Amino acid sequence: MKKNITIFLILFSLISCSSGPEVIPGKGAVYGTITAESHKDIIAKASKSGGGIYGDDGKVVFNEKMVNYDKLKELFVCLLDPSFSGGNDHLLIANNKRMSQKSLALAKGDRLSVQNNSSQTLTFFIAGGDDDIQVFSPVKPGQRSVITVQMVGDLELGSDENESLTTTLLSRRGLVGQQHSSGDKYSFEKLNPGQYKILFWFWRLGFIEKTIFIKAGENIRINQTLSVDKIMQSKNET
Repeated sequence: MKKNITIFLILFSLISCSSGPEVIPGKGAVYGTITAESHKDIIAKASKSGGGIYGDDGKVVFNEKMVNYDKLKELFVCLLDPSFSGGNDHLLIANNKRMSQKSLALAKGDRLSVQNNSSQTLTFFIAGGDDDIQVFSPVKPGQRSVITVQMVGDLELGSDENESLTTTLLSRRGLVGQQHSSGDKYSFEKLNPGQYKILFWFWRLGFIEKTIFIKAGENIRINQTLSVDKIMQSKNET
């Protein structure tokens, strides 16, 4: 009897872990898994002989010049919510050589702080197309500067004094973003019924954008893999 109870509890736990968010009357949700993979042609053409990219176990051996897509930590899943006007807070940290992140997704109206952990005073800016620019107040070592993002599009944060301090920014109206590693689960819950867009992005690949329709009392599951092939083939889906 005790053995049967144990088996039941294990099965119940597995079912609970594999299920989506709780269904809430009058609300909806979108959830799934985000992963990334390398271009299939690169792997297909790679030599398995000496000097190739494969190890003795048949798996790809990554060096510092290669991107290990299976272990990426800056994958973003973003919900574009027409009712959201911004206001979330984000933090980037600068040292003498690099920024804390290569990329960041945020909304127009969000607040972006930059902490200066370098040894010199820095003046940061956000640059977009058509010579659009926002400039932070100069920030001394050990301090931080804050700006409210007023631009949308594919942007770049940089520094006048140190060209190595850059972060790629993806800014959209109504964007609510989540940062994940490859293979992570994501979820946006308690959504009002209506039309939304969901965007899957990695700064070195691009993004896939889909239109979704949230219905009351229903959850939508969308698993997405980011790769060169899928991004080039993608369209705005419904």
